[in-house]
Amino acid sequence: MVLALEPGEPLPSERRLAEQWGVARMTVRQAIAALAREGLVRSIHGRGNLRSPEHLQLRVRLGSFADAVRENDLEPTTEPLECLVDDDPPAEVVAFLGTDPAHPVLRVRRLRLGNGVPLSLERTWLPQALVPDLSAEDLVGSLYRYLEQRDLLPDSGEESVVAGLPDENEVRLLDTSASRPVLRLVRKALARGRPVEYAEAVFPADRCELWFPVQRL
Repeated sequence: MVLALEPGEPLPSERRLAEQWGVARMTVRQAIAALAREGLVRSIHGRGNLRSPEHLQLRVRLGSFADAVRENDLEPTTEPLECLVDDDPPAEVVAFLGTDPAHPVLRVRRLRLGNGVPLSLERTWLPQALVPDLSAEDLVGSLYRYLEQRDLLPDSGEESVVAGLPDENEVRLLDTSASRPVLRLVRKALARGRPVEYAEAVFPADRCELWFPVQRL
């Protein structure tokens, strides 16, 4: 008997699988663990073992993450985690945005999901003077759409990507394993030459695939 499941669909119970295949439940448990190590199965508390979703194909660009998720036929949702003034931003943020005590920056953290599966953990800094009315309610939607409405939509910038392992907070929020690699993207974005956004995003490498457009210089 072939077990065919759609991405995100739960596996039958260990007992049912053991009965179907005529093996011990321990054998089934070991097989599921092996599939999980390969990224083919995800175990979610309260939902059981699910077939992992297909890799999210993300073309790296200045644009809405929600729109990119929809292009993969997934329903995007966002969980705002914080929206506050950062009294001690990292040196890289200060260097790019040119902040000082008289010109503070707002720090935003959001968890981005597709069909309920965590796909990205984002941390973004913005000059507070440019977004004085930004609220957690705005963060549920598209931040870039918010910026566009205020004539602050980024039109240029640069990005870098490195691979690494997640920290404890990322493991919890992204519902991943400490041994599974993540992709760390840093974006520095400008609008008409003015720095408006310094952002960091963490993607589970077993769920997301990043594409970069290239051109001859």
